[in-house]
Amino acid sequence: MIQHEGFWWSFGDFMYKCFEGLEWTYEHITPNKILIVVGFVATASWIYVQHKYNKAAAANGTLK
Repeated sequence: MIQHEGFWWSFGDFMYKCFEGLEWTYEHITPNKILIVVGFVATASWIYVQHKYNKAAAANGTLK
């Protein structure tokens, strides 16, 4: 019977678990979903910055 002990066995088991986690991530969080979230965050931040700019322009009496 092979005994699974020692540093390299532990390291191998750790790497195996890491790759299993990567497989799960790719199966459940696809690149399209990531791009949708990034696009939403970018749009929301742009709207927030534009709102601040318009608010400052209205307070100073300058062009929006």
